[in-house]
Amino acid sequence: MRKVHITLVGGQPAPVYLGIKEDGQANTVVLICSQQSREEAERIKAQFPKRNIILRECHPVALQEIEALADGLYEEFADYEKVVNLTSGTKLWSLTFFRVFYQSEHSHFIYIDQNNCITDILTKKTHEGRIDTLKRFELYGTPLTTFRLLDEYDEDDVRAAREIELIRKVNRGEFHQLTVKEDSLDMKDWISKSTENGSTLEYSVSEKRAKIRILTYSEKCIKKEICCRHLPELLFNYGWFELKTALELRKNERIGNVWLNCSFTDSEGNPKNEIDIIAELDNRLLFVECKTMIRDTTDIDKFSSALRNFSGTSSKGIFVTNDIPTPKSRPRYDHAMEKCKDNGILTYNFSLWKNNPCKIPSLNAVISEQLKFQNKR
Repeated sequence: MRKVHITLVGGQPAPVYLGIKEDGQANTVVLICSQQSREEAERIKAQFPKRNIILRECHPVALQEIEALADGLYEEFADYEKVVNLTSGTKLWSLTFFRVFYQSEHSHFIYIDQNNCITDILTKKTHEGRIDTLKRFELYGTPLTTFRLLDEYDEDDVRAAREIELIRKVNRGEFHQLTVKEDSLDMKDWISKSTENGSTLEYSVSEKRAKIRILTYSEKCIKKEICCRHLPELLFNYGWFELKTALELRKNERIGNVWLNCSFTDSEGNPKNEIDIIAELDNRLLFVECKTMIRDTTDIDKFSSALRNFSGTSSKGIFVTNDIPTPKSRPRYDHAMEKCKDNGILTYNFSLWKNNPCKIPSLNAVISEQLKFQNKR
C-alpha cells in the first residue's frame, strides 16, 4: 500500500522536519501551511529535495475552509496508508484533521514533544528522533556560521583562563580597562595599553603572548606573563569566563558538544546575533549567556529573543554570572534575576554558589533539574 505523510506547519518547523525525516517510507508528503507559515514550509521542503512534497495553503482558523481541505485530502489519498503529524499548526487544524482522518483504519496520528519524542497517538508507542544541531538552525532561517568547539581548547588555554581570572581578582577595575578591546584597536602586532594608575598590558598578536602589570587594591604591583593558542579570545572581553562556564557545563553527563562564540547570520549573510555558548543537551539545546555581573537588563531581552527565534520553543536558556552583587549593584541584580524568571530563563552565579554550596545548587544541578520540565509555549 502506498503511503502519504500529512503534516501541519506552524511557527515551529523542527517537529515537522523530524516527522518527515523519520517517515522515510512515505511516497508523498503534504505540508499544510498558512500564509504566515509558508516560509517555514518552504524551508522544510528544501531539506528534502528528493522527496515528493506538496504544499497546500489553508486559513489558520476558518473552519469551513479547513474542513474542505481535510475532506479533499482524505478523498485524494483514500487508498493510501496515512500518517498525520498533528504537532504544529493551529488547534482547529489538529482537531479537524484528526476527526476527518480517524474514519480510516489506515490512519496513524503522531505527536512530537520538545524532547523530540515521537508518539503514535493511537498505539501509544514512542520512539526518539534526532535533529542535527546545524540543521535545526537552518530550519529556523538563522544559520550558525561561526563557532568554536570546546574541544579545540587545550590544557594551555585552560591554564591561561584560570590565570587570567586570578589576575582579574587583584583589581577588577584596572583589569577591565586593560582588557576591553575597542574596535579601533590596532591588532597588527603589538598592543600596548595602560591605565592612569600605572597598570600596563603588552600583547603580541603574532606570538599570542601577554605581559600584564597590574596595581592591586593595596597599591602593590603584580606582574604576569601568559601565552596560549587562544589567548586573544580569552584575554579580551571576558572570554576566560565563557571558557570557565563551558568547562563546568561539560561535567554534566547529559551534555554533548559545547560550542563557544556562536555567531548567527541572516539570509543574506549579515551578522544577526551572537550567543556565548550553545550546548547540545540530550535532544534539545542549551543557550548560555555569560556576564561577570549584570549591568544592563536589556541583555536579558536580547538573549530571550534570540533563544526563541534561533531554535524554537524547545531550547533551554541560562544566564550565568560570576561576581557577588555589591550593595550598589544588588537592586539591579535582583531585578535582572526576576526578569529572567519571567522569561523562563534559568540563572546561576558562581560566587554565590561557592560561598554557600550546601544551600545553592551547582550549575549542573540547576540544568539537570530543569530537564524534567517542558518549556512554556
